[in-house]
Amino acid sequence: MYNKNNLKRMCSFYVNDIHLITMLLPYIEKKINGSGKFYTFFEKDFDKVIQMLLSKLNLKKELKEKINSINWKNSNNISYENIKEVLEGEKDDEKYLIINGSKDYINNVNQNINKYLKKCECKINVINCYEIVEFNKNITDILDKSKKILNTSGEHEIEEIFPEYKKKNA
Repeated sequence: MYNKNNLKRMCSFYVNDIHLITMLLPYIEKKINGSGKFYTFFEKDFDKVIQMLLSKLNLKKELKEKINSINWKNSNNISYENIKEVLEGEKDDEKYLIINGSKDYINNVNQNINKYLKKCECKINVINCYEIVEFNKNITDILDKSKKILNTSGEHEIEEIFPEYKKKNA
């Protein structure tokens, strides 16, 4: 059953769609060859962006196919039942959930993940991706809800990226 060590919540900030995907790709490349699987909850499509970037990158065909197998289209259904289907689906050792959209969209997906966690046995990595212009005034709240931050150079402790940040209740 779920315990708090099964969940890792990260946040990521980006300036545009291409920046978001170029930031995610090294992390995905590093993790995709393991026993985990990537699932996306996007409010808008990133399919054209990923196709354009993959056509310009010098990656092995097998890696491109794995990246292409991730759903880069928008996820209209972010209900509890859909989250449950993803988390109960294939028995992966680890699941990577990439979430992007408006504040309400990201919050709704995360609330449904939280509802299901009590029943989950797998290891879950949630990556909440925020467009910096839209979320600039809420960065502290976002950081308070995250354990790590993901940027173009990989996964980091929040204090490495924002040295002046002090977590609430720390």
